Amino acid sequence: MGIETYSIQVIELLSLGKTSDGGHQIEVAVTHEDKHATYVIDIDEFTFRGLEVLQPLNGGRARLSPYPKWDPYRNTYYCSLIKTTSVSRETLPYACSEEYLNQLKRIRQTDLPPIPMSEGGQDDGVKKPARNQARWLRQFPAQAPRVANLLLVMYVLLLVLSIPSEGKANAVNIINGPISEGKVVVTANDSNDLNDSIVPASMSNWDKEDLPSMVVAADQQQVQTQASIQPSADQVDYEVMDVAEEKIFGLPKNYIALTFDDGPSTHTQKIVDILTENKVAATFLFVGKNVERNPDAVTYASEHGMSIGNHSWDHSVLTKATPANQSKNLSMTSNLIESLTHASVTLFRPPYGAVNDELVNVAKKQHMKTLLWNRDPEDWNAKKPEDIIRYFHEVDVSGGVYVLHEDKNTVDALPAIINYLKEKNVTFVIFK
Repeated sequence: MGIETYSIQVIELLSLGKTSDGGHQIEVAVTHEDKHATYVIDIDEFTFRGLEVLQPLNGGRARLSPYPKWDPYRNTYYCSLIKTTSVSRETLPYACSEEYLNQLKRIRQTDLPPIPMSEGGQDDGVKKPARNQARWLRQFPAQAPRVANLLLVMYVLLLVLSIPSEGKANAVNIINGPISEGKVVVTANDSNDLNDSIVPASMSNWDKEDLPSMVVAADQQQVQTQASIQPSADQVDYEVMDVAEEKIFGLPKNYIALTFDDGPSTHTQKIVDILTENKVAATFLFVGKNVERNPDAVTYASEHGMSIGNHSWDHSVLTKATPANQSKNLSMTSNLIESLTHASVTLFRPPYGAVNDELVNVAKKQHMKTLLWNRDPEDWNAKKPEDIIRYFHEVDVSGGVYVLHEDKNTVDALPAIINYLKEKNVTFVIFK
């Protein structure tokens, strides 16, 4: 069964601009199975500004995620935009209104027929669609430093605003917010050849690597706010740790992390439920082929606040592969996971722990940190749950990054493991 089996309705942004009367519009191409349509949508200025600052079609193509998050700290909804260029793929958040969400919801859930536009209609009123802006920018590469400065200012502001107060789960917690039904006006533009209309112009010669390092750091911080649907801070007993090291082996004293390899599987949901019931979380390292077979388990883990990383496509020894094959293996896995979670994958765990500098650099180029471990209960080889529990009693639990697997004995042992760790007064951590 191929990856395309799990593809959902794709909403691609074609243009972003203003009308002659000062309104704001976007044009989108909607693709689902063999159905294609384009729509011109009136949007509010608040959402328009959020999209505009991302320069979504500057040298690439952009896909709109129809799944919003609610940010209780800034009291607003956030959507995400997946921007793809010839050298990178990144998920960018933008603030949006409830009215805009209703419009996306209507497109996503309703089979809206394309409505032909009359001459001089809505589409003709758009002054500067983003596609034309992209062509203009390609003709004037000197504009790149100016755009970089604008991005620097905006991302630094977003970074400052995104820092919550200290405490458990001290990354921005995001929960689902209700989307109430409302009256929306959606006009459609008939397209007999949508495939031609959604092909973007050629890519620009500069990318995120050319921006100041401060922009890159701020961008990575903002991507983390799209990670998952999490409970509020007073409902959890763990912290989200953003680590700067390229390779992660262990944790500071009094911190521990539970990590689960080789999923998703039929055990994933049960593991997530046990963690959630105990108000803790874990980091799951998923294998691409298993993601194909169990897409719902990936979504379930993401929606319950778990951190999700890349454990290769096929669990092969990647140090034996060429850099090109390593890159393909990792990118296939990340792309599939991201299509389900709508969040960038920032963690990579090499199968069998087989790693070298070359593989670490390949992961780094895809904006992933390499997550290893320093505690191994060998639960995959345990005869019964008690064997796994005994390991935790025999080691110094503090500072441990535990590698576990999605096996029945591990599931049965997990409640006792969590209780024992809590008795040791250590702080649970998930990685981002």
